[in-house]
Amino acid sequence: MNRLSKWIPFGAGTKTLGMAALGAMALGVMLISVACGTSSSSSKTTEMRVVHLAPDEQQPLEMLIDNKSIFSSIAYGVPTAFANVTAINHDLKINLSGTNLLDSPTEPFVAGTSYTYLIIGSTTAGVSIQGNKLTDDHTLADKGMFKLRVVNGSPNSGPVDVYIEPPAGPFPAKPTIGGLASNTVSTYQSLASGSYKIYVTPPGDTTCITNPTPPPPPVPNPIPPSCLINLDGRNNTAVPAFQAGQNRTLIMLNQVPGGGSYTTLPFLADLN
Repeated sequence: MNRLSKWIPFGAGTKTLGMAALGAMALGVMLISVACGTSSSSSKTTEMRVVHLAPDEQQPLEMLIDNKSIFSSIAYGVPTAFANVTAINHDLKINLSGTNLLDSPTEPFVAGTSYTYLIIGSTTAGVSIQGNKLTDDHTLADKGMFKLRVVNGSPNSGPVDVYIEPPAGPFPAKPTIGGLASNTVSTYQSLASGSYKIYVTPPGDTTCITNPTPPPPPVPNPIPPSCLINLDGRNNTAVPAFQAGQNRTLIMLNQVPGGGSYTTLPFLADLN
């Protein structure tokens, strides 16, 4: 795995042992791993990064794996680096200032898999803190293509439509991804490499795309219709460009402070 990673600490050896004994001990410690009383017959690993999307929890969160602090300061809207994890079941906890918010005592990890773990939920939206562990796609798209998935990481936006279109292309008759509910993720979309405008709108409402100018007088204080998200070159946004062979994840989340508006994170690189 060729991205920025950190190793979960498995323990320290002792420099006074002979090389053979030291190697045997190191291997044994790795196989035991950080699992809660669970051993493994191999040292195969997987990797995981974490994204904090719970807008009510503005203080950094902590993730413990088998009661070891692995991600010690998870800031809202800031993806962590990847950490390597042994491919067995682990006890996974999310804490806030030492108070437990979530406990998943038998969280499975599969060897050779890459995960993006989303911390989601909002007490004000009536959704408790939850985890959503996504499997990242490391398979190449067909020649000349790339893959893109979209996460609706807002707990209160409700379903949204996502339009992904070439800058000079005709407006699509239907959304690329329709009715993407709060705290859910789309499947990967396979598209030809190049630049694309991306819009996120309320379900069935394309006014902000098809008629993005303010209504004429006599409408008082005309306000142009606004998409929930528009990545089209307006409002200091750039038109995203994608190269063949890339897999990417786009995450929409609540703008904080504000709560009623939305923003996106920089595209997460899942492959290449």
